[in-house]
Amino acid sequence: MKKSFLTTLLLVSVLAFSTAQDIHFGFQMSPSWSWMSTNYVKLNGSGSNLGLKLGVIAENRFSQSYSLSTGIGFHFNGGGALLTDLPSAGIWQNSDFTEKALRVTDTIAKDARFRYKLTYIEIPIGLKLRTPESGDHMRYYVEPGLVLGIRSSATGTISGTNSAFDQTDVNIGKDAASLNLSWGIGAGAEYIVSNNFAVVIGLHYQNGFIAQNANAGTLIDAPNGTTRSLKDVSATSNNFTLRLGVMF
Repeated sequence: MKKSFLTTLLLVSVLAFSTAQDIHFGFQMSPSWSWMSTNYVKLNGSGSNLGLKLGVIAENRFSQSYSLSTGIGFHFNGGGALLTDLPSAGIWQNSDFTEKALRVTDTIAKDARFRYKLTYIEIPIGLKLRTPESGDHMRYYVEPGLVLGIRSSATGTISGTNSAFDQTDVNIGKDAASLNLSWGIGAGAEYIVSNNFAVVIGLHYQNGFIAQNANAGTLIDAPNGTTRSLKDVSATSNNFTLRLGVMF
């Protein structure tokens, strides 16, 4: 189902831009704040990542008020941290830890923090609704849409184990999903410098709905000894982005 949805999304974008009459391009360099959330109360999001989005923006303007927006770019240092509320946990079991630190993925102290540092190639598609230009050369917009993220790198850091098993920037590619798909909405303003140049500032929110953890371990809930497979635990990545860009 995911493949068919992504294929449909790509075909809609290609069709819209193949018949485009008024295409405008731009660039963004936007700081982002990302965090993780889960569906299990014993494994919680705890801490955000400060990242950066760099990329090209493209708009097919159907009118002064409506346009189809897309583009391509990088999202650096997405992800966030997960905090265990368990005396023992199995997590990141397929990743490149040192031999001593391998034990941390099977038995770990309570309150250990697992920080995901994820880089994505992102392809957004959205519908941009824009107000007419005001007397002070401003336009305002709202932009709902979807963002497809293709992971290009994944590293992880473990902390909170009294330094015995702490790890920094370990390759966790085998324990992180290769794709991310988010819905989102943004709002902001465009300052019109000239007919072909505008400065853009806005706030955009993305909510991921594909689990970014790809674990096969087990969470052990002591002292009663009940277990929960990590296959049933979904950790998604979300972010706010301060959109800073220019359009031509």
